[in-house]
Amino acid sequence: MLAVVWSAIRIRRGPAVVMAALVALTAGALAAAGWFAERDAARVTAALIAAAPPDQRTIAVRGAVALGADPQQALERFRATTESTAGLALERALAGVQLPGFLATPAGERITTELRYRDDGCAGLTITGRCPARAGEVVLPAALAERLGTTAVQHSNALGRQPLTLTVVGTFEQPGDYAITTLDTIAAAGVPAYATENLLLPAAQFSRGDPAPVAAAVARLQRNSLEVSQNAEALSRAVAAERYAVTHGIVVAAVQLAAIGWIAIGVTAWYAAEGRRADAARIALRGARRWRVLAATSGQSALPALVGAAVAGRTGLVVGAGALALIVAADWRLTRAPVQRLLQSAPPRRAALAGAALDLTVLALAVAAGYQSAVTGEAPVDGFGLELLTPVLLATAAAVLLTRLLLPPAVAAGRAALARGRVTAGLSALLLARRASAYRIVPVLAAAACVCGVAAQDWVRADAARLHRAQAEVGADRVLQIAPVPRDRLLSAVRAADPRGRHAMAVVVAHASGPGPRILAVDSSRLRAVAAVDPGPAIERLHPPAPPPIVFTGTTLTLRAAGGGTVAVGLTLAVNGTGETVRADFGAIGDDREYDSDVTACGDGCRVVALELRGDPGAQLDLSELRADGKVVVDGAGFADPARWRSTVGAAATGLQRLRGEGRMRLATIAPNRAKEVDQHLYVVDAPLPLPVLGAPGSLRDPDQSGTAELTVAGVALPVRASTVDGMPGVILTDLEYADRLTTGLTPAPGAGADERDQVWLAAGAPPDIADRLTAAGLRITGGDSVAAAQDRLARLGPAAALRFHLLAAGVALLLAGAALTVVAAVQRRQRRAETEALRRQGVPAAVLRAAGRWSALAPVVLALAIGLAAAAAARWLLRSPVRPFTDGWPVHEPPVSAPALLAALAAASVCFAAAALGSGGRR
Repeated sequence: MLAVVWSAIRIRRGPAVVMAALVALTAGALAAAGWFAERDAARVTAALIAAAPPDQRTIAVRGAVALGADPQQALERFRATTESTAGLALERALAGVQLPGFLATPAGERITTELRYRDDGCAGLTITGRCPARAGEVVLPAALAERLGTTAVQHSNALGRQPLTLTVVGTFEQPGDYAITTLDTIAAAGVPAYATENLLLPAAQFSRGDPAPVAAAVARLQRNSLEVSQNAEALSRAVAAERYAVTHGIVVAAVQLAAIGWIAIGVTAWYAAEGRRADAARIALRGARRWRVLAATSGQSALPALVGAAVAGRTGLVVGAGALALIVAADWRLTRAPVQRLLQSAPPRRAALAGAALDLTVLALAVAAGYQSAVTGEAPVDGFGLELLTPVLLATAAAVLLTRLLLPPAVAAGRAALARGRVTAGLSALLLARRASAYRIVPVLAAAACVCGVAAQDWVRADAARLHRAQAEVGADRVLQIAPVPRDRLLSAVRAADPRGRHAMAVVVAHASGPGPRILAVDSSRLRAVAAVDPGPAIERLHPPAPPPIVFTGTTLTLRAAGGGTVAVGLTLAVNGTGETVRADFGAIGDDREYDSDVTACGDGCRVVALELRGDPGAQLDLSELRADGKVVVDGAGFADPARWRSTVGAAATGLQRLRGEGRMRLATIAPNRAKEVDQHLYVVDAPLPLPVLGAPGSLRDPDQSGTAELTVAGVALPVRASTVDGMPGVILTDLEYADRLTTGLTPAPGAGADERDQVWLAAGAPPDIADRLTAAGLRITGGDSVAAAQDRLARLGPAAALRFHLLAAGVALLLAGAALTVVAAVQRRQRRAETEALRRQGVPAAVLRAAGRWSALAPVVLALAIGLAAAAAARWLLRSPVRPFTDGWPVHEPPVSAPALLAALAAASVCFAAAALGSGGRR
């Protein structure tokens, strides 16, 4: 029996090779799915952890500690207790001590400043001077040191103990409300402090995406009355989501590919069995039993299938077992057919009841899968249900239904074409109608084309979504990170480097790494030219007309004023181009006369920010004129104009009252009732208030009845008037120049500048030397980013990896369908030969027969392509994709149906199917 089977395989090498290839391809693809899932999950995890900043892998612990006589030992005890309680493997641990308190300016203003000691000293800080090494030494933020104006400062603690006298030995550029000192300095205060330790977890802690160990460690630390802040759990959840996106997406593709593979194997086995009807008849005529007939016929496909399964390895066992079941089922009917029917040259008609039952089963599965996909809507796919096969079942059911409906019209069209003398068209239609079984290959081709179209659409949509997200997150084609500078200096430097405003724009980003939307203060006049995402005409709302600022150039200010009672006045000024804040103090005001103040810093120009009145409640002040080096800056009408001056904003209460004055400003000091904080400044109106902002719907708090909301800008709570704009998720825009004018001179909230980033956005056509121009203008570039780099980072995450495998699986599906098509063409070759010889004897030209043969071979391919790509478009239009472009809920607005993607899938499938149909079934 084996010799008979082997000789038959040698005669019919083509179907045998195809069967082995189908099983090997299907099993190999399933094995590759597991390998790709494991490899890509590891790659995605590594990429996500590498892109995460250290604070996302850090557990920050804080607790009260008494330093005592040996502060180093007390800190070591805290460190040991914290690490043992956490019970996690650590990459690095940095301990420190914090002492809350405040520093006093020469004018008596108290500035909240925390003294800090850290294990790594001044690491990560750009120090001008040196790092503190001895007790009593300190380094301060440059802006704070400038406000203090002295190298000997005093730090007072909250308990009211004797203040510490400190010597400033250096400054650093990073914003913040803290100072770096030594551990002995903090211990010298003699009051309880706070010990801190930052536990940096290793990358291996996040490799499996399990947040439970971190959550348990946090719970243990909190039970020890320690304050804990961390983003490590969020990183673990993000890793878990990305790994799930990879594995689930690849499983989806593998399931669809396995379905197509088994359908192709089943169709190939059915057609191979049709070609072995004569073999079954000859063996049956010799009196062989039914099982021998079955073994002789099915063995011709079973042996190649087993060879293909053996090549594929472990997964080949499952695929091989399924293939054997399909092969035996296809040949089983031959053993039950009478010998005379097996000897007929025309194939037997399919049983109507069996065919209808099979067709109804396919249609029912397609309806069930479509319903299951529709009811899940946009909910995340958490399982592996029937909905994962929806595209395959939809294309298969459509192919089954349409081929049944199109057979009668094909017969009628063929007869009508012959009656009109169109021999080629008529013969093509009748050949197809005569071989109705040829349409059994259409569901296989349609399913493969549908999977290819769906994969192409999902990839195109995800690629466009990654580009749009990269543009929205980065902001411009390129972004340069700038060392912190005053906002006015940043604006001036960028405008000097790009005078025409076509290539560069100054930006200050608040909430750069914290939760909630990012606040982007931008030079709005340049936003349309520079930004990668155009907010549209709404950008004009960011910079409405406002009174011009009060500016002057001079080194001596002269104020004509008169006072009643004990009263003194001063001016807050901002130096043009640098943003440095200086004060012009005119001293106590008495008789109506002129008072002078030296402002040498304003030799290149200054802007008047506010005037300050100090005095006993009820004291009055009249202001008539302000001159700079003899030139009038503000006249009496300017002082008297109520629209030119405003009181404070925010939680502070104003300590000034404006009185009626003719041709001058008349002010009086007051004591507000129940006011915790009093602001005795009167500010120049040179920016709109409320401040206009743009944001995505839901990004801002609900406004009050007047339409005004509140937003913290530069550490100051400002009233804002918001407009909503789509396409800017997680972003709030405001004008940098107006925001700077409104916040200059105001005291920011503690820690306000710690999460701010100064940036310069560059347009796509920025000149190569723009970075050199910015450096020459006084900015120091510390890093950068780009849309291309951000897009590449997103392409290394889970959904992109899964969709790449979908494209690979689509290619394999085309190969499987094409291989099955070659068997169909080869099996029908003998019947076509007999038909061709008969028609040639009747005088039909050879050219007509060749054309009819080509069209009859290509017609199922054309029909399958139309059905498959229509099903692919319908699947993405009606149903959600099981692989979302992002795992964090980022909104995707790109259309799911893509005509270019469908055309690319059509081209690939056409080449594969046409080559299989014409190459395998052709005959000269």
